[in-house]
Amino acid sequence: MMHKPFYLADAPNIWSKIWRLIRPYAPRVVLAMFFSLMVSGLNGTIAWLVKPAMDYIFVGKRYEYYLLLPAVVFLAYLLRGGADLLQSYLMRTAGFKLVRDLRNQFFEHLVHLPVSVVSRTASGDIVSRLMNDISMVSKILSETFRTFLVQLPSVLVLMGVALYRRWDLSLLAFTLLPMIAYGTKVLSKFVKRRRREVQQFVGLLTHRMNEMISGLKVVKIFGMEDSKITQFMKEGREWYRTEARLLRLKEGAKYVTDILAGTAIAIILGYGGYLVKEGAMTTGDFFSILTAIVMVFAPLKRLGSSYATFQESVGVLERIDDFLRLKQEPQKGKHAGPLRDSLRFENVSFAYPSNRESVLHGISLVVEAGKVVAIVGPSGAGKSTLVDLVPKFYSPTQGAILWDGEDIQGLDPKSLRSQIGVVSQDVILFSDTIKENIAAGRPDAAFEEIVSAAKMAQAHDFIEALPHGYDTMLDERGLNLSGGQRQRIALARAILHDPSLLILDEATSALDTLSEQAVQKALETVMQGRTTIVIAHRLTTIRNADQIVVISEGRIVAKGTHEELLERDELYKDLYKTWEHSTGP
Repeated sequence: MMHKPFYLADAPNIWSKIWRLIRPYAPRVVLAMFFSLMVSGLNGTIAWLVKPAMDYIFVGKRYEYYLLLPAVVFLAYLLRGGADLLQSYLMRTAGFKLVRDLRNQFFEHLVHLPVSVVSRTASGDIVSRLMNDISMVSKILSETFRTFLVQLPSVLVLMGVALYRRWDLSLLAFTLLPMIAYGTKVLSKFVKRRRREVQQFVGLLTHRMNEMISGLKVVKIFGMEDSKITQFMKEGREWYRTEARLLRLKEGAKYVTDILAGTAIAIILGYGGYLVKEGAMTTGDFFSILTAIVMVFAPLKRLGSSYATFQESVGVLERIDDFLRLKQEPQKGKHAGPLRDSLRFENVSFAYPSNRESVLHGISLVVEAGKVVAIVGPSGAGKSTLVDLVPKFYSPTQGAILWDGEDIQGLDPKSLRSQIGVVSQDVILFSDTIKENIAAGRPDAAFEEIVSAAKMAQAHDFIEALPHGYDTMLDERGLNLSGGQRQRIALARAILHDPSLLILDEATSALDTLSEQAVQKALETVMQGRTTIVIAHRLTTIRNADQIVVISEGRIVAKGTHEELLERDELYKDLYKTWEHSTGP
């Protein structure tokens, strides 16, 4: 069950923020409160029974009630244990539900964020917030709130017992409570701040781990093992220091409570013992008050610890809310139909959000429907950036891109992307079966259609040769396949998607010569009558294009056919000579 997103900053105070968080689980929490009150009442009953036990049975020597006492105590503990078990189960499962729903909400929000926003955030930090931070938040329900529900009523009941027995003596001991409350409040502010710092380091370490797993080949080939280990260990030491400071604060709060508890008990023993000696108070009253005071400081200690944990959770919750407040990609606009006329770039410029310098400068280009346009140029010229603007992964900083005359900024992104197929050099496959990966864009596709797409992509034969065929499970990113095999599956996925605009971004770069020839034949079939934008360094994929666009340093420097550009553009001639030399005759 999904719940409406909450935003902490919209709530007027911390308690309304927490209420927004726990409101979906209110019935479970209310039932837990009932059992918590039972626990508190039974705690008070146990302290209350000390007086009659001492005065009537032991001091009054009424031993006929001796056997009744253990039975009553056993019954009280039996009921208290059962009530405690039930309230603990209810609160902890509410905490689990909170984690589940919050993770679902976080993941859903992540999926609907613009690529431009996600690309600015370290992947490890996102994973850390999703897994570690949200687990911390569950403590608000499963630990903190549960402790307050049980311990706060217990404190009030036990204080009531002590005050009823001897109010002046009890007040003398309870004068220390404001000191405990003030000290806990001050320390908890530091705890909240330190917890945010700790979680930031956890996010950084998670990012480093993800970075290492994905870039292990690069690390090894450049001999970076020692430097990366040193970097990770340095950041790990910073995490340890911050975590240790946090621990000192939390344990310091417990230590202060212990000292004040000892002071209160010493007061009771000293002054209370004097009152018993003078006959101003019975032995039963004395031990009843002493029991209540001893019992009251144990929950007070837990309350102090829970308040610190509460502040930790609130600090972490703010980190989660910071992410949930990132603006989602608008899921509205005009419906985008198949490309029938043209795709136009009108004076398009673009700069990445993290870089003020523009990558593209005043690009104007017309891609006519049904034509093949190849974009070539040196590495870093802005070719891939240009095609990334078409599916609205990023928005132009200047100019417009028109889909059949409609500015794509006014089009519904989902319908627009349904008309676009992309096969890139960096193939992304999911940890699922080959069949599911090919059908990613059309989960309702018939198996025969999946096989047909695989055959067109020259992938069917190698898939059939695998032990489980189309039901073969892929490892992370499909690393149990060769680079060429992964790219052919990506091509099959694009074919099954049946887009009206096909974008091939270095689509054959990872293939050997034989595979490239086979896939090139498939591409020629797929590209017939379909609008296609090709980015490639390989001559074979662009020679027959209807138009070739040469880009250098983010600007269009030449347009024309292969033969026209060979005659009049020096940059294209240089690129052509490089291709000829690398591919041979």
